[in-house]
Amino acid sequence: MIERWIFLRDGRLTARIKLVLAALFVAMLIALLPLRLVLGWAHPGPRTFSASAVEGSAWAGRIGDLRLGALPIGNVDAGIRPLPLLIGRPELSMNRPALGADPAFSAIVGGGEGSVVLRDVQGQVALRDALGALPAAALGFRDFHMAMSGGRCESAGGQLTLFLSPLSDLMTGQVALTGSARCDKGALYVPMTGPTGLEKLFLRLEPDGSWRSDLILSGLPVEVSTPLLEMGFTGRPGGIGITSRGKL
Repeated sequence: MIERWIFLRDGRLTARIKLVLAALFVAMLIALLPLRLVLGWAHPGPRTFSASAVEGSAWAGRIGDLRLGALPIGNVDAGIRPLPLLIGRPELSMNRPALGADPAFSAIVGGGEGSVVLRDVQGQVALRDALGALPAAALGFRDFHMAMSGGRCESAGGQLTLFLSPLSDLMTGQVALTGSARCDKGALYVPMTGPTGLEKLFLRLEPDGSWRSDLILSGLPVEVSTPLLEMGFTGRPGGIGITSRGKL
């Protein structure tokens, strides 16, 4: 062992062996690279995501209490995707398996300074109070994707489904409103429709991070609409509605 160490110090290694040893050393550093450090380097912007804890390696880690903007995602398994990294496009894959009553969620997040890319977003997240006064319970994603640069929506697609909490004692079931995402004058815009066509919701995210949701309900009987008016809904042409605003 001592003779081998002396041999290494003696400088008689070939250039090829030195290159292999250097490559192994770099590979070891990359394999053990903490996910927390990578997220610090790749953070696309202050409004993109936040978390209470980041653990594990860059390739197989875990993020606790993750929030994407105002959306509370929860605990997810996460890791850098190797193949896109080879072409200089860092991407983070996130996955939260279904657990009990909580549905699964998965997404790929990329971007850089001033840009954010979300793609292959699937599943559902609970909203809690993420949409302010809007009585929203959860937001579902199906093949959702979005690219933003400088805060402006450059491209968007896929479906979003907003699940409303029961609105009154006479409307005890959840109402699901679904629509396709698109860009509109630099904003992310999603017009949604409910199962009867009488429920409408318009969700808009502006380049400055402010968002607005307008929920309009038409054709409700008086015994249903009156309690909702007392809860903060206002009269609209053909029905009642409520507006909620906020900022990511």
